[in-house]
Amino acid sequence: MPIIKLAILTIVYKLLSGVTEVIADSKITDLLEQTGDIFKIFLAILSSISFMIIIGTALVLKISNSGMMYR
Repeated sequence: MPIIKLAILTIVYKLLSGVTEVIADSKITDLLEQTGDIFKIFLAILSSISFMIIIGTALVLKISNSGMMYR
């Protein structure tokens, strides 16, 4: 769920910066664009950490089950 939320926030900030480019000052547009980039970095960090947790959990389960096999 947090991954989906960050993806939606990234898309919203990118679209908002495109819309405000016509209306507002360039500083505000740059701020919104950089905020969207920050959310993109957060999304990459969260996705990679989630992947590592899944792989780590699978490895621990594999190691613990292989010990039970020798009994």
